[in-house]
Amino acid sequence: MNTAKPDPSRKSRMLRGDRRRQLLRCAVETFARRGFAGTKTRDIARAAGVSEAILFRHFATKMELYHAILDAKEDKQGAKLTRELENYAKRRDDAGLFRHLAASVFRSFREDPAFHRLMVYAALEGHLMASLFRERFVMPVGGYLRRYVALRQKGGAFRKCDPDLATRFVLSAIMHYAMNRYVFGMKMKRFPRSEEAITEELINLVMCGLRETSRGKGAE
Repeated sequence: MNTAKPDPSRKSRMLRGDRRRQLLRCAVETFARRGFAGTKTRDIARAAGVSEAILFRHFATKMELYHAILDAKEDKQGAKLTRELENYAKRRDDAGLFRHLAASVFRSFREDPAFHRLMVYAALEGHLMASLFRERFVMPVGGYLRRYVALRQKGGAFRKCDPDLATRFVLSAIMHYAMNRYVFGMKMKRFPRSEEAITEELINLVMCGLRETSRGKGAE
């Protein structure tokens, strides 16, 4: 009978992929609490319960760590959202397209508020992560929405206006609610309804703003 005791050091060892994901999560949570200026690599290592040497073994530089954080987010989202929006666009389902966009944004904020809090810090501090996030996530979706708005304007479905401004109007309405609720912890006593009901009302307001209407008549 083998009575050898297990090596306690083995319990703390993790597979490389698992350790990498743990380090990324600790980095996001630490940056989100302290901001970029107030976070050192030793703080991230301490939060993960490892040495800085192990952190640097996975991420040689802070720049590599920044890109890895965005890579992990992109792996979850990637181009999936744009492909899903295209399905609504092909059917010219305007409300469905914006509703799906809002639901996707709300889900991202709800499931990963630390990441979005991190992006707020990045924007406030003028950090490189803010520009990387815009380049990799915001601009592709924003560019797609702008082209769609322009297309629907050309077809007479949307009112004539600056398509860039119209796109900002849509995204700002969605992002403002998501950020206030999931990042800043806005008390929901003012909004006792479900997220689905709020999404529906928000999209109704967006559509009223975008739709072309005859003078003196409401939107159809």
